[in-house]
Amino acid sequence: MPIVVSAQQALENRRENTFKQGIAKPFHRRLYMGSEPNRGGTVESEKLSLPQAYLVEQPSESTVAPHFHDTNQFQVFVRGDGLFGRKPVNGLTIHYARAHTAYGPIVARDSDVHYLTLRNCWDSGAKILPENRSKMQKIERLHRIVEDVHVPDPVELSTLRMSRGVDVVPLEDDGLGVRRFDLPPAGGCALGFEQPGAGAYAFVINGQIVYDDLTYEAHSLLYTGPDEAPLQVSAGGQGAIVLLLQFPPEPAELSA
Repeated sequence: MPIVVSAQQALENRRENTFKQGIAKPFHRRLYMGSEPNRGGTVESEKLSLPQAYLVEQPSESTVAPHFHDTNQFQVFVRGDGLFGRKPVNGLTIHYARAHTAYGPIVARDSDVHYLTLRNCWDSGAKILPENRSKMQKIERLHRIVEDVHVPDPVELSTLRMSRGVDVVPLEDDGLGVRRFDLPPAGGCALGFEQPGAGAYAFVINGQIVYDDLTYEAHSLLYTGPDEAPLQVSAGGQGAIVLLLQFPPEPAELSA
């Protein structure tokens, strides 16, 4: 059954966090789904397979050190002016990293940087480099990054005759893909790909959507598992833009 969390519900889960090994300043996290990372490495067994999603509010003039994770993940940068590695982040930016693939640093400059972290299963948290390099499994690394993704405005949406899907990361053989869905006012569509993956998140970038007779505002989040049907949604009176991010399976080397 899909999991749906509104932006307001996530805001109510906003908490201050510290991670001195990875970032010098305290930061805030808004938990959307699942259990928060636990760098002790434990969580209740029934939660290990649940999706894990949260929004990080990284404070200005701070840096998250280079690191890796044990699971596949997407990040969606939605606010702020910063750097991701050497790439500037100023606008909607999407990053995908396969498990045990190092990335960073993430630098917030004069303003806070906000980004979603999305996983289809639980992860214990960042493993900072170089001190955790011995824990990296020797698998084929994989990154995908798309900078400054175009976000249509309400005027552009109003000219659409029907909903459209625009590939941001074209669907790959293993099911990895990102697609932007543009819905005109009161328009509807099924959020999905031609090939199933290992679960997917739908993130409302702008506008409002109606799902299962309930309305969800911008920055709401939906998750569907690998065997579930595409989400059937419709837009509110101003239209809506929804980003669909689909996972491939975890690397085979990890389960060998």
